[in-house]
Amino acid sequence: MISNANAKKSVEKIAVLFTDIIGSTRFFKSHGNLAGRKMLQQHEDIVSKAITEFGGTIVKIIGDSVLAFFANPQEATKVAIRIQKEFNRYNKQKDTEYEIHVRIGIHFGEGIIEDKDIFGNVVNIASKLTNLAGSNQIFISHDVFALINTLSSLQIESVEIQDKNNTSMEPTIYQVLWDKSIDFDPTMMSVIYMRPLRKLGFGNFDNIWSNLIKSKALFWNGKIDGEAIMDNQSIILITKKPSLVMDVAGDVLKFLEENLSNDKESRILPVQIIIDAGPCLEIDRLVREGFKADWEGFHPGTIYMSPSACKLIEKEQGVPVIPSTSPDLDQTQSFYEITLDDYKQKENTLLFLYQNVLCRGQNSPCFYCSSKEHAVQNCPSKHLTEMTDVLNKLGYLSFDKIDDIFLAYLMSPEEAKQKAVKSPKESRGQELSACLGFYELKQIFQLRFFKTIWDNQSNDWDKIATTKNGSDDKGGFIWLAQDCIRVSNLIQAESLLQTCLEKYPVDYRTYCALGFLNIEKANPSWSEHYFDKALHYAKTKPQKIFILLLLSRFYDLAGNSDNALKKIREIFIIDPFCAEAAYQEIAFKFKLGKKDEALKQLIKLIRMNRGYYINALIDPDLAEFNKIIHQELKKLFKETRQKAQKMAYGAEREFFALEKFLKENDDEIKKADAVLSKIRELALTDSYFGYIDIAYLSDSLINTCRKTIRHQKKEFINAIKKIHRRTRNIFSLTRNYHSQFFSNPAYKQLEIIQSELNQISVAIKFNDFDKFRKMSILCEEIFKKLDEIEPELKRLKITLDIKTFLIIFLKNSVFILSVILFAGTIIFPVIVYYLNTFFPEFNISTAGNTGFYHKYFIILGVLGGLSFAFLKSFKTFLKHKIRPVDDK
Repeated sequence: MISNANAKKSVEKIAVLFTDIIGSTRFFKSHGNLAGRKMLQQHEDIVSKAITEFGGTIVKIIGDSVLAFFANPQEATKVAIRIQKEFNRYNKQKDTEYEIHVRIGIHFGEGIIEDKDIFGNVVNIASKLTNLAGSNQIFISHDVFALINTLSSLQIESVEIQDKNNTSMEPTIYQVLWDKSIDFDPTMMSVIYMRPLRKLGFGNFDNIWSNLIKSKALFWNGKIDGEAIMDNQSIILITKKPSLVMDVAGDVLKFLEENLSNDKESRILPVQIIIDAGPCLEIDRLVREGFKADWEGFHPGTIYMSPSACKLIEKEQGVPVIPSTSPDLDQTQSFYEITLDDYKQKENTLLFLYQNVLCRGQNSPCFYCSSKEHAVQNCPSKHLTEMTDVLNKLGYLSFDKIDDIFLAYLMSPEEAKQKAVKSPKESRGQELSACLGFYELKQIFQLRFFKTIWDNQSNDWDKIATTKNGSDDKGGFIWLAQDCIRVSNLIQAESLLQTCLEKYPVDYRTYCALGFLNIEKANPSWSEHYFDKALHYAKTKPQKIFILLLLSRFYDLAGNSDNALKKIREIFIIDPFCAEAAYQEIAFKFKLGKKDEALKQLIKLIRMNRGYYINALIDPDLAEFNKIIHQELKKLFKETRQKAQKMAYGAEREFFALEKFLKENDDEIKKADAVLSKIRELALTDSYFGYIDIAYLSDSLINTCRKTIRHQKKEFINAIKKIHRRTRNIFSLTRNYHSQFFSNPAYKQLEIIQSELNQISVAIKFNDFDKFRKMSILCEEIFKKLDEIEPELKRLKITLDIKTFLIIFLKNSVFILSVILFAGTIIFPVIVYYLNTFFPEFNISTAGNTGFYHKYFIILGVLGGLSFAFLKSFKTFLKHKIRPVDDK
């Protein structure tokens, strides 16, 4: 935001406007407080909207009056007319007792603007003019009249006001009359803000910018309506010709590009340019109020234009302005990025704009962080006590967002950077992320990593490298010595370490701490000596890797890349898969001119460990090669994004298939929907890590959806088979019944079920997921129908079994009884006759005896026949009875 510390209190010529409601006190008495407050709010809404639309500033609202001021009396007069017309429209829709009538007074003169208030005689006169005006009237002073007579469709009449002594008041007062058919629009002005970013400038940028200001006659003199050069050399220009600001912006960028083209380090144009538009903008007001937007969101070397400015240019030229990007919604006001037809900045292949800036400075590269802004003993990283994971968080940000947070960090004062490290809780998130991310790049060379590996006996380097907390051993002379180094108390540290040499002559930590001490004392030979001794006494593999990395770093900063590379290769003997060593080897190969080989290794490393994508993006040690590196990073980003988009599309399709297949409230649907929501959330980040996660989550979701569908389909098919078995059994049951009177209703229901089963089978065969959920519901309905049919058929079966048995029994009984009757009536008398003939001694021939035997023969024959008929019928029934229905 542009601001001027001395602009809080200033004297300017301003047009002061007062409004006052006629009869407000009477309204409160007659209608009550609630209605009165509502009336005041309506007045405030109408007046405030009009004042804001015409670029005025509302100072205060006092009861039934509004006080505002304008830079231009013409705009104040237009607003007054707009207000009266709005109240006229409002009153037409209300009953007479609820109408609002106002009077307005305007005066133009010098006033004191202090903070958010105004003072001076100009306010007093405007107030008096308001009190003199009547209902629906606008009174203006002679100073206003002299400046608004160019406005068309206005009639201005002088008003003679008599005081108590019947003498005319001076100065002259005028009443404004207007044509009701005319609507005044605010006078729109275009403004261009140009802010130099000196901290991002290289070489002679300050001189170039100063020359630009001195040569302003070549760029904008005579073409603009107002100009201001701020204390920080920012430039504000206003004009009534919207297209002119485009010409000025293009010319300034061309001038900077031409004059910075010889600077090999400069890959960006260190200036922010914003074009805006508003009603009746004045330089004094712009200087006083500044630009209300977040400068950190605007990338250097790019022209940003507000939608209002775009519309103004379109209106002037009759041709629409086509922005190159959509407005940035993170801004307080949205802005477009604009590409000029007659100006094209050099094709920017860099994904991160400030890599070169990070390696700028007057000192030698810091051993701990590579920065040239400070000496090694003043490195802010020494204040960090724990390992951080900020680079991973940066991986989930878009390139523009990373640029924004590093721009905010780079433009911050040095004190703020130190504070971000010393008091992270009190620092802003963006500054802290950029600050910690920068120091995290080289954290394996820092004292905090020394504390992490301190007495760790693990042989797993990766495990130690990802540990966030340091050693629990916070005592002893060596610990105190390294802590003295951390706070730059080198004399005390040296004294303690001399004691440690006597007490712990074979402890690698003593020699490692002495190596760090001599790095800070700028004794390179002793640093090398002590690091070598530390390597000799190191016991675990991680300890040896750490010391070899420190030696490699030492040789690299000493300009001995061959020895540095040799130490890295010693690490590979200990751990062939050490990622940190692989990254350092790549950096050394770039410096040794083996760019192609190094680039291939870098991309391979990133594919194996995505974290190094951010390292390659922002590491100042690779800034010299960022053009070719960023080209490959861009390709990798596009490849990853395309893969993620393809996988996400597949995941969406599989999810929709699953959604159609299962019930809405199914747990699997809820889990899949949560994953899909995460994928959509990650897509909004437009980040490399985000797209990697999208690909992973999409693949996982696809497999889960397919597995769930297969499982559900299998269960579905099993259910269909079960239904088929039951229907077949029931069909066979109904077909065995000879009486269609009993079986026809069930048979018809089974035919309907069979038709529904055929539909389900077709849906399964062709994977018609749209019908699966419907078919599932249909299956449930079929089971219910079968549950209803089977009990009925079982009852029917019992009835028909009884019927069948009775028929068989009846047939057998009739036959047997017929035989017995035949025997009793014909055969029995013959037998009796022959018995009497051959055995007369039994004397059976008497009538009484014959009747007796005949009677019992018939009774016993019937009983025996019926018993035999029952047994024979039961046996026959068992052979021919219908099999029962299978269980479900």
